Amino acid sequence: QHHADYEAPPDPHPRRLLLSGPPQIGKTGAYLQFLRILFRMLIRLLEVDVYDEEEDGEEETSDVTAPVHSQWPDIEEVRKLPFDPSPRDPKFKKASPVYCDKMPKSSGGFKQEESHRQAKRVTKSIRLSRFAAHNSFHHCEQCHHYCEAVPATQLSECSLHAFTFCSSMLGEEVQLQFFIPKSKEQHFVFSQEGSHLESLRLPLASKDPDLLKSPIFTPTTGRQENGLLNLFHAMEGADHLHILVVKQFELHHYRKYWPNHILLVLPAMFNNAGVGAARFMIKELSYHNLELERNRLEEQGVKRQDVWPFIVMIDDSCVQWNTCQSADGSDTSDGGFSLSNVSLKSVLQQMENTPKISLYAMCGIRKWSSSLPCRSPSSPFSRCHLHDFVMLNVDLTQNVQYDLNRYGCEEVDFNLRVNSSGLLLCRFNNFFLMKKHIPVGGNKDFVVKPKLMEIENKASISPSQYVCAPDSEQTLLEAPAQFLLESFLQNCSHRLFPKAVQNRNNPVLSIDSYLNLSPEITVCYINSRPHSTNLNHQGLVFSGLLLYLCDSFVVSGLLKRFRFLKGATLCVICQDRSSLRQTIVRLELEDEWQFRLRDEFQTANCSEDRPLYFLTGRHV
Repeated sequence: QHHADYEAPPDPHPRRLLLSGPPQIGKTGAYLQFLRILFRMLIRLLEVDVYDEEEDGEEETSDVTAPVHSQWPDIEEVRKLPFDPSPRDPKFKKASPVYCDKMPKSSGGFKQEESHRQAKRVTKSIRLSRFAAHNSFHHCEQCHHYCEAVPATQLSECSLHAFTFCSSMLGEEVQLQFFIPKSKEQHFVFSQEGSHLESLRLPLASKDPDLLKSPIFTPTTGRQENGLLNLFHAMEGADHLHILVVKQFELHHYRKYWPNHILLVLPAMFNNAGVGAARFMIKELSYHNLELERNRLEEQGVKRQDVWPFIVMIDDSCVQWNTCQSADGSDTSDGGFSLSNVSLKSVLQQMENTPKISLYAMCGIRKWSSSLPCRSPSSPFSRCHLHDFVMLNVDLTQNVQYDLNRYGCEEVDFNLRVNSSGLLLCRFNNFFLMKKHIPVGGNKDFVVKPKLMEIENKASISPSQYVCAPDSEQTLLEAPAQFLLESFLQNCSHRLFPKAVQNRNNPVLSIDSYLNLSPEITVCYINSRPHSTNLNHQGLVFSGLLLYLCDSFVVSGLLKRFRFLKGATLCVICQDRSSLRQTIVRLELEDEWQFRLRDEFQTANCSEDRPLYFLTGRHV
């Protein structure tokens, strides 16, 4: 029996539907109902939940003013702006405030028990624009070549290259692996034989301003399906270099879902490391590559300073970008404002074309919230913490490193080090970043469990059990020592620094590092390096002292410049017990601090997992 579609080709078609049945049985109604369901499904695919949270208190306004819609920052004006040291993004709501000259009044009691509860962050459902970043579930005719392996042989055509360099920070050679698809090989320099990877090509700073210069690095873990790693539409289809930085044990997952992407594989020693290790290796690699490219291009007559020194580090949950525009097109904040979607390409072009860009150490943008259209940015540019999406000058920041051990707040720690080194951070306040809520993967907590699985312990392990006395018989745990330490400090620092709790006038002095001691404890960051730019601490009396893996720049003379409350507490953290005792002696801490044998602790790891050790004391 012939049906209405009998003349059509017999091959199945993905967008052809045949409804067959007697007259008046309801084919049209069924078809319309199907269209309604399909429409709702498609609309839902275009909607995502993004974080919708306001910054915690506006930074102090400055006397330096500029038109609200200044296209680019003036470096002399930016230098006059004060740096806001406190992390104000809502994702740092449970992090320690950083002491500054004008501390805001305490917002009231942050109860210690609040830090144990995982408060649900506020999100808002938004419709994706045509400039959105997408995950592996997105398929369209424009970008299928960008993320899908078209020929079946594409995976085998992806070549593996080792890249070895000497890390001054690690004091040893590091070997990274690059998986490079054939279609991306033009971004690299190979030896004449074609087998040895020599460097990653970098453009000149004077290159066409419409072309994107900065290599984009995305550290990602556990999100091969859900990570927003498809930047084709965000870059408006423009040519760009995007490198996914993955852990070795996840390599095959990312190769499967992103066969056309360049993969940078971290050494196996970082399989259990936090995001600090990925950022550290990205920066170390990028500086080494910059030197290689300068040497290569210098032989061609190019001046070394003309090679582009910036990279972009972008999180795998950045979904959309916006810009702030006045309703009447004026440069004042009197009129109304509106937000409009822009592409990642246009944001990067704007930042890369900043006058005297090579004098900036880092550039970034603001986080979006739904309240933004109600008020304009108080200043088009500011000096403050940058995270999630940063353009980093690897030349200027050569001597400032990410802490490769860190699991959390590694960006805050790095920003404070960059600023105190006299380098310039600049945030473009007229650009806004939307971050998608992705419930899986990313920088998720380790599941802390007993080392010996035969121990039946169904009760959850509290952070107070993450440390123990050395050589104790307490249950040892299966988790990295650094992770246990950071979790313990975030949840239990009120025991270590009792005089600092809810006491912003007497912060804890932290030398050369920012560690999260919970939001109820304020820390004062001081850089021990010569010629550093530090807060004027005259008249400031500290409630505690934190020395975390301190190096030879920290000397007893430096510590004697600071004043402490009577009964203030000290916490010295080292890699092993021997280093702990040597540090106590070298810094002459026993002159002013009283120690007891029972005040020595270690993270609750067994010896082969290399626990961290710390000693506490009281000021006398």
